[in-house]
Amino acid sequence: MKRLSVKQVILYIGGILMCQISWMGCFPLIPAFFTAVCLEDAARGALGAAMFLGIVLFVPITAAVKYLLAMLIIWITVRLFEWAEGRCTVLCASAAASIATFMLSLSGELLNVRNTVGFLVSALEAVFVFSAVMLGTRFVDFFLQISLLPLREEEGHFQGTKLENYADSFNGLAKIFSRMSAVKKGLSAEQMGRIQNELTGTLCANCSQCVLCWEKAESPMYSYLAYMLQSLQRTGEADHEIVVQMQEYCPYTDAVIQESTRIFEKARLNLAWYNRLLENREIIAQQLDAMAYIMEDCANEMQDVTQENRHLLAEVKYRARERGVLLKQVHLYENKDKRWQFTCDACAKNGSCISMKELTRAVSAGLERGMRPHRDERSIVSPQGGPVVFEEDTCFHETHAVARMVKDGGHVSGDNYSFLELDNGQMAMMLSDGMGSGSNACKESELVLELLEKFLEAGFTEETALKMMNSAMVIRGEDDLYSTVDICSLDLYQGQCELYKIGAAATFIKHRDFVERVESSSLPVGVTHRMEIATTKKQLNDGDFLVMMSDGVLEYLQEEDPELAMCGILKHIDLKHPGQMADAILEQVLEYTDGKAADDMTVLVCGIWKK
Repeated sequence: MKRLSVKQVILYIGGILMCQISWMGCFPLIPAFFTAVCLEDAARGALGAAMFLGIVLFVPITAAVKYLLAMLIIWITVRLFEWAEGRCTVLCASAAASIATFMLSLSGELLNVRNTVGFLVSALEAVFVFSAVMLGTRFVDFFLQISLLPLREEEGHFQGTKLENYADSFNGLAKIFSRMSAVKKGLSAEQMGRIQNELTGTLCANCSQCVLCWEKAESPMYSYLAYMLQSLQRTGEADHEIVVQMQEYCPYTDAVIQESTRIFEKARLNLAWYNRLLENREIIAQQLDAMAYIMEDCANEMQDVTQENRHLLAEVKYRARERGVLLKQVHLYENKDKRWQFTCDACAKNGSCISMKELTRAVSAGLERGMRPHRDERSIVSPQGGPVVFEEDTCFHETHAVARMVKDGGHVSGDNYSFLELDNGQMAMMLSDGMGSGSNACKESELVLELLEKFLEAGFTEETALKMMNSAMVIRGEDDLYSTVDICSLDLYQGQCELYKIGAAATFIKHRDFVERVESSSLPVGVTHRMEIATTKKQLNDGDFLVMMSDGVLEYLQEEDPELAMCGILKHIDLKHPGQMADAILEQVLEYTDGKAADDMTVLVCGIWKK
């Protein structure tokens, strides 16, 4: 506020000085400067008083009347435009200033202005005033926008460094847990030795024949017992041949086998619980690693480039004011992909309401690149004002639709889908098919998609979100409740899509001349903590369609190669509307099944076009 007051004082002093500059008895800088500063709405009353003082001190009395009247006409004209339309453009103000000056010069005889001002001089003065206002508003606007003091960036840098340090700490913890998480597949030699010692200590120590079995060097009991334990470890049962041979030396063979089986069962149970503990450690390591990624991403996500682009921001404020919008607290940020985000506090002038489209045009023209409001922004700029966020516009736009059918005799589909628009120009299309059908399958697939949506909205990558979601499902640990996951992450800036498939059916890309299919053979989520994610990246072009479907659509085509049959169906569908295409696909599939739905069927279609 203090910096703005200093600038206003400088402008008022400049207005007084303008009253000293004359040319052939004319003072054209008086109406030009007054108009340029008046458009900025920077304390017009104080400006008029300052220039009145300058006119009284430096301008002859006859010319003073002319320019005071011109200033009054300019002020009334600007106020009328602002009252009627909510704004006064530079062009209107420039025309008003030049016409007022020209008409008052011609009427000099009536005003007793006898200073040899002829018609040609009056016309030249009017042209000069018009040009000076058009250029002067730019200089005045730039002068008011430049910062007298550099911005302080140390605090933002400090916060970024703290987040990076936190990320390093979480990465270190994740590595520690990962090193502790090597799952054991069987009993080690040391454990086998302990089992043998426990067995002989329990049964053989109190046996009267212990000396004959274990203290003679030529006794075969060492090898018999070792072979028996190995067979128990492999198959869970003692080898019959070993049992027969042991019975020749040991009368208590049956008791030995029974006790060995009991000890092995206890060891296997302990091993299973130990492995489950290790799996949970690995899941924790994955979650810590994901948290570290998020912190690193937050630390490096946005860079403030306001100072480097002050001239562009001044242009934005100038163009916005031309449309009746005042911008304050303007900032420009650049993300890691070199794309811009513009933030400001915007309010409409003179009690009017301005369309957000008008402000978008001003921001795009000022920054010299296509910008769009954030997807959650309001559509009107009100006089009360508020924060507004703009992001760099995408090169493509998409339209999506869905067609679905519930299994015959069912009431609830086990398939669930989601179309999620993200802040970074990404659109995620997701489909989950719960195992089986009905309400249980629906709840399972719905839970999977809810988790994925929350992770993606929080800023996790698709692969990290899938790992986090799978970890939650594994820890949940409900049997026979698994879901397939099919994700397409569409980059609307470059037209690229990444496909992530976990136990999902094939996805098809319908180009102009051919149909492409993407398949995978991974397991559904929740089966194992080490999930295999099949990832494929594809480039989409103008007019391409991406088609996702649940396995209920493909499995009942009654063809040896259902994916190839689906390619043929898509190739012969000549529709450009995603909704019509999804309905047509489902209709074609039902022709193969005689109109019956043996499973839940869901088809998602997304079309992409260049803007």
